[in-house]
Amino acid sequence: MKNFLTIFLISILGVSCSKNDFKNTNLYLEFDKEEYQSNDNFELTIRIVPIENEKTIGIYKNLNNIEISFLSKGEQFGFHQVLNERFIEGSSMSGDDREYIEEFTISKDKPFEKKLFGKISESENEIIFEISELKLTKKINKNDLIEDQNILVKGICRTVYGIEGKSFEVKELKIRVE
Repeated sequence: MKNFLTIFLISILGVSCSKNDFKNTNLYLEFDKEEYQSNDNFELTIRIVPIENEKTIGIYKNLNNIEISFLSKGEQFGFHQVLNERFIEGSSMSGDDREYIEEFTISKDKPFEKKLFGKISESENEIIFEISELKLTKKINKNDLIEDQNILVKGICRTVYGIEGKSFEVKELKIRVE
């Protein structure tokens, strides 16, 4: 009986830790414009659409399982490392996170959509992207944008049930620098 109970508990733990509710979905980042400059506000819409059927996804109420980054073309190869630093811990293994999670049933006709509002500002040497709801501040060196005004916006949405996740489709934006 002990062996059966042990195997049962281990299998439940294995299934719950490997559940990825973003499997079989497409994740999109959509902006209100394709070109911006310093002191512009922007609207970013996060869309999660199932590939086939209706499905349920979990999003932390504080959006902590969504990571967005703005990268100059030269910085794009360091993105994976930034995500690893933030998501290496995963969700709580011993605690109950349900009070922090909001579940959404999505379909092709009714995808998950979340509008986020941000601001682009500048300092002497940097262009600064801020999205307060994600507690995000990202700085890009102005010299990188003088060479190539196109930036990449990348992101990942990690399941609330473990460490797996899925990347958003990469979005390219133009940032005019004077």
